[in-house]
Amino acid sequence: MFYLKLAIKSIFERRRQYKSLFAVCAVGVCLILCSLMITDGMIGSMNEKARQYYGGDVQLLGGESLGKSYEDAEKERQILYECLDGKNVIVMNRFNHDGSKDSYYFEGSSVRQRSIIGVDFENESKLFDKFTFIEGSYKKEGYEDTVLLAEPIAKKLGCHAGDSITLYSKTDDGYVNTIELVLTGIFQDASVFGMYTSYINYDSLMKVLNKGRVIDRISVYYLNGTPSKRELARLQKKLEQKLNMFPLGMLKEQFYDEFGKKTKPVYALIPLESNVANLKMLVQALKLIVAAIVILLAVIISVGISSTYRVIVIKRSLESGTMRALGMKPVGVMRMFLSEAFVLLVSGCLTGFVFSAIIVKIASMFNLSFVSGFDLFLTGGALAPSMNAVKILAYIAVIIVTTLLSVLFTLRKLVRVSPVGAITATT
Repeated sequence: MFYLKLAIKSIFERRRQYKSLFAVCAVGVCLILCSLMITDGMIGSMNEKARQYYGGDVQLLGGESLGKSYEDAEKERQILYECLDGKNVIVMNRFNHDGSKDSYYFEGSSVRQRSIIGVDFENESKLFDKFTFIEGSYKKEGYEDTVLLAEPIAKKLGCHAGDSITLYSKTDDGYVNTIELVLTGIFQDASVFGMYTSYINYDSLMKVLNKGRVIDRISVYYLNGTPSKRELARLQKKLEQKLNMFPLGMLKEQFYDEFGKKTKPVYALIPLESNVANLKMLVQALKLIVAAIVILLAVIISVGISSTYRVIVIKRSLESGTMRALGMKPVGVMRMFLSEAFVLLVSGCLTGFVFSAIIVKIASMFNLSFVSGFDLFLTGGALAPSMNAVKILAYIAVIIVTTLLSVLFTLRKLVRVSPVGAITATT
């Protein structure tokens, strides 16, 4: 405590000398934390969109056929619930229909679809609560046949929440079925996952497709966030004791290729990571760029402070010699200067953190959905920076420790100088 008080007093008295060091530390930390929080937020937004589109964090595919009846799938649902050990999850039956041959019509305008997903809005309410609606919501409001559309599709059709639109769907036998749907909500986050994807009340979709009540997947949505790889491995192991399972981590396309070759029912647990495998390279590239920026700034902070501090310390050789002459041991002199560096670094890091929090808050206020293709990384059309306290503290700790170590080498040379040598060197 004595050395900290001495350090604070010394820094205050020599504040002009330490201004540049403080600025280097504060600006460097601010840039590092801004990069981390914005990048983590972008990746988090992308993952959340993938969770919404794929109906959660993991899917169970397979069984007797890819199109199980709603009632027959109850067996798999119960097995999943048992293997999940009461986790805070939603288990959902879904049907993903290839909508490339289907179109929505409204007052003379039409738009083709990529995918039409049949969902139980009531059961999946926790998931749809995270959608960003610009009009209406997912709630049926007493209507039987309802649909959700992405904002760009609604604009092309010229429709609004509350309007009735018509779905033209070609059946497997070549006929065209139609159904009137009430547009209850228009969602904003129309990225690569959702732009040409619509969500229809499950019973309404089955009605227009003439398929009875079938599903092609059971999805599990973890309410407390995406499960770890270890947690998924435990779930896979439990499922293997009750079902004939493919290995964990198989891509959905691989499963479809292998499914037809099996003579007995087989299942696959497809985690979210496997569904978005094509985007992993983009995420990895983004992380590498940020890592390079962080490392570069950390080196600048460490080298800049240690080299400047070296000059300051050498100028204070007389002070060091006087301290030694008054009986202070070399270790004490070293602690005094290290305490100064520590106080300087902590105050600079705290200032950098405060400014980074202000900057990312301001950045999140701008709507960036006008940037083509950038919606994938946005939430509600804006950046949603993620503030991970553990990660922030870890990076600040690394900067402080590495800089103190570099300063330590300078101090080791200084404290070896005798009181007489220090006085001689300054006269």
